[in-house]
Amino acid sequence: MMSALKRHAILILLSLLPAVGAAATPEGGSRDRPNVLFIVCDDLKPLLGCYGASWIHSPHIDRLAAQGTVFTANYCQVALCAPTRFSLLTGMRPDRTGVYLNPDRPQDLLRTRFPDLVTLPQHFKNHGYVTHPLHKVFDGRTVDAGHDAVSWTVPYGPWELAPGDPPAPGGYQDPETKARLREARSAGERPVGPATEACDVVDDAYHDGGLARTAAKRLREFTQTGRPFFLAVGFVKPHLPFVAPTVHWLRYERESIPLAPFQDLPRGSPHDLAFYGNSGEVRDYADVPGSVPLPAGFQRELIHGYAACVTYIDAQVGLLMRTLEECGVAGNTVVCLWGDHGWHLGEHGHWGKLTNYEDAARVPLIVSAPGVGRGRRVGAVTESLDVFPTLCELAGLPAPAHVEGVSLVPLMRGTAERSRDAALTQACHGRGPQATMGWSVRTPRHRYIEWRSADLSGDPPVFGERPHAVELYDYESDPEERENLAARPEFGTVLAEHQSILARLLPQRPADGGAARDGIHAGMPVP
Repeated sequence: MMSALKRHAILILLSLLPAVGAAATPEGGSRDRPNVLFIVCDDLKPLLGCYGASWIHSPHIDRLAAQGTVFTANYCQVALCAPTRFSLLTGMRPDRTGVYLNPDRPQDLLRTRFPDLVTLPQHFKNHGYVTHPLHKVFDGRTVDAGHDAVSWTVPYGPWELAPGDPPAPGGYQDPETKARLREARSAGERPVGPATEACDVVDDAYHDGGLARTAAKRLREFTQTGRPFFLAVGFVKPHLPFVAPTVHWLRYERESIPLAPFQDLPRGSPHDLAFYGNSGEVRDYADVPGSVPLPAGFQRELIHGYAACVTYIDAQVGLLMRTLEECGVAGNTVVCLWGDHGWHLGEHGHWGKLTNYEDAARVPLIVSAPGVGRGRRVGAVTESLDVFPTLCELAGLPAPAHVEGVSLVPLMRGTAERSRDAALTQACHGRGPQATMGWSVRTPRHRYIEWRSADLSGDPPVFGERPHAVELYDYESDPEERENLAARPEFGTVLAEHQSILARLLPQRPADGGAARDGIHAGMPVP
């Protein structure tokens, strides 16, 4: 019987054959247009050398950053996988897509809600590009089995792993862990593995190493077609569980790893840790202590694991960069590397995502483009939503009319100092009629967060007429978000300014009825 890999290889060959030797491509495309290598990393916060984390070993990503533009104040739309990827790849905010949470079950939300919408890779496909996804680009729970098949010329398919026993569910390679998981399944129990694993195996014994090697193979194939390519590579690390080959763990001395300096919620926070799930994402693993907060030793183990996964992914990025150079196309390829959202590593006492705080909302974005922005660092506020129009401009393509982001190319060229006044991130907690939605406005100095009731049982959702709580932070005087300033009278003007920005960004949101004037601060009840 033919293996899945062999069947997919035949599909790739068939999809590429018509294009071999083609000088012109559909809708005016040309092989002179730049290629695009689109790399997304799951749960990657800006914990990288090029973002100032000097203790992190990320030489290949740092080199990419030196060759391109680093956006140091970039923010995601939602600190959760499905909605933030949905927004970036469609070019629309969550309040337009209606995707706020990870779906309870896989369903083709994209084509059910937007049957004719053109996605980012589909737009490149329509202009003659070879387009292909590897692993988690969209969140698979929001698209069809082909990873939104209409977006790709080369179909979604498997990646190659090193010879030997494949990873267990969760990506584990340790033989003892695999045996325990098998025993649990045989007993009809839910198999639960540890939060971390260091195993002395080659990189492609784990999924992301195999993914990188398959991506390198695709790069070699696509450079022979005579057409530009858009290759999307979705690495799953540093998402939990923090599993990586031992060699990457050995880059760090655990006792020297820094812990989060502030591990409490801000003074005046309208919520407690239960609102944020009591770090349920990490507590879902078998070896995580039940105490609150986590013991310092275990905190260091988790951060060590996250750092090892970052270094592991960095090695895979290095492989892809070398492959571009070996194929002779590095000088004509746009490389875009981004994290889908951040992740709290103990900051505010939280281990996980889905907050509107800086550690969850701020994400790395690095764009390296031929002849544009080499070695530039942009501190202006940007959004992940801006990636779609930015890649379009770099490739010489018009951005579709529905796209809500703005191109960052003027910032890359140094011809503009800013592209927007503020970044908008939001977080939804709960489902159905009893949910809570929080919108966050991040300006260069401040963050304003507004919380309203949300009824998600209908389409469109219904939000409360007025906020029931607000938060305000000043990053110049309080970079660790230690105090919610919304209740302090001297910040009334700043509060009102940010509420006006939010009203401008989301004109469809119900008016707040003068929240700044009515004393709705820091979780105080609405009068």
